[in-house]
Amino acid sequence: MEPTSQAQWTPKELMRAAMRRLPTPRIPTMPQICHDLPIRLYAGENGIDWLEGMRRCVEDPGLIYDYVIRLVEQVNCDGLRLFVKPEPMKVMRQGDELIVVDRESGRRLGRIDAWGGGEFVPDVPAPPIETLEDARKRLQQMAGEFTDEKMELLHQARTRVPHRFVASAPGGITMNTYTALRGRVQAMIDLIERPDFVRAVMEMQVETMIQRAEKLLTTGIDALYIGDPAASASLISPDHFERFCLPAYQAFCRHFKGRDILIYIHVCGNSNPILEMLAETGAHVVEPLDPLGGVSVADAKRRIGHKVALMGGVNTITLARGTVEEVRQ
Repeated sequence: MEPTSQAQWTPKELMRAAMRRLPTPRIPTMPQICHDLPIRLYAGENGIDWLEGMRRCVEDPGLIYDYVIRLVEQVNCDGLRLFVKPEPMKVMRQGDELIVVDRESGRRLGRIDAWGGGEFVPDVPAPPIETLEDARKRLQQMAGEFTDEKMELLHQARTRVPHRFVASAPGGITMNTYTALRGRVQAMIDLIERPDFVRAVMEMQVETMIQRAEKLLTTGIDALYIGDPAASASLISPDHFERFCLPAYQAFCRHFKGRDILIYIHVCGNSNPILEMLAETGAHVVEPLDPLGGVSVADAKRRIGHKVALMGGVNTITLARGTVEEVRQ
């Protein structure tokens, strides 16, 4: 039974109801809070600048949860995303750069993209896969990255915000992972030159992400965040999305159908040509309805609002650089 008055609704209940397209007393909020933002806000309290805060999070990734949860509690949003923490790495600061080095030899391994969210950019990327056996081995490694230790850390973080709605992500089911396996340019070429190979690899990717998602469910999260920015119509054709991506998303969502877990799908950029297909994936929610990709919330509501809940529609550049009044409008 749903609460009968606004005072009785918890943030988690608001998000769960909204994602199921049920009436709510207000619109719940779940901003994308990446850890670099709270680091910029709070690092100075410890006598360090934000780059040093980023460096410490790379060496001790558990700090990421501390930063994100603190900002979530301060702004009092209803939901948040807590991702599986990466492996700790040794980092040396060189000016405004964060350089990752081997713990034993000190040899440079790559850098941290501090200005772009904190991802590790290796100097020597893994070679592209060439065979299905190559893909199988790499995907097995990806499945193994979700260790019991990492799941326990995520569970502990989740229990710190018991009244809030928490989502986490198994990883890219389609193009994001495929481009990581084959390289961004070659992955696009493969859609035309090696369609059977693409389809076979994506089927394996679905199984890998299902394995990872099953582990996520042990942590007490409320939703799975799926989707691939590289599957946007800004990058691939709607025909390729229908042939390769849609079946993969449907297979993933079908696996969790009837379970007490919500799924929302994220494909940013221009999603206008694929909105109906996104609504057919089996996900409960479609987002982010990116205005920077030319997507109109009103148009999306008219076309798919009767099938799925809608989330987003906010210009992130305005959020980052606009005035208070511009953001409010």
